[in-house]
Amino acid sequence: MNRQDGETQRRPAMLPHIAWRLEAMIAAIAERRAPATGAIAQALRKVPRHWFVPSVGLALDDDGGAVPIDRDTDPPAWWDAVYSGRPIAARVGGSSYTCVNPAPSAVVDLLELLDPRPGQQVLEVGTGSGWITALLCRLVGASGNVTSVEPDPEVAETAARNLAAAGIRPHLLVGDGRDRPAKGPYDRVLVLSAVPGEWVEQARPGAVVVEGDDTATRFVVAEPGT
Repeated sequence: MNRQDGETQRRPAMLPHIAWRLEAMIAAIAERRAPATGAIAQALRKVPRHWFVPSVGLALDDDGGAVPIDRDTDPPAWWDAVYSGRPIAARVGGSSYTCVNPAPSAVVDLLELLDPRPGQQVLEVGTGSGWITALLCRLVGASGNVTSVEPDPEVAETAARNLAAAGIRPHLLVGDGRDRPAKGPYDRVLVLSAVPGEWVEQARPGAVVVEGDDTATRFVVAEPGT
């Protein structure tokens, strides 16, 4: 499942109430960590979260609780949950909620650790909903490339639809990260799902590798494979 890299010029129209919701979400990030600033804050404004949240899902609490949300039956509660600081779980394919749109504060943590810059080659392992993928595309710009690999075919298909509807075209693959995608070696690698150590070998010396989700670890590649 290949997609052209970068962003297209056609994107969904911004609804009138989205701007203040985006600003409220960005402000709420500062309640959990340092405020989101600079290019990351701008990316959050340009890639609204609701493009990547399904109409039915679960808003997750810090204590493990979950509240059902449904855009059709209770639109205000759905919008409030999407632009809150909470992770949103979605059901893709089977009966369990296995695809999680991460909390905005956690996404900012990952992006700051990764530090993607314009023109870089980025590999993401674990596409999920596609929201982080879209933010990476925004951060590396038209001169950079984002390759995202998703091991679950149904999740990958949902992410592809989300990204296409948002007018964003990264290079999407279905797999577990074992094979070396053609776009490498990479300047940045973000690993959101468990994969073998082969992903280290796909990064060039000096590359930054960030592994994890709620708790992330940052590595710098000294030479190929280490």
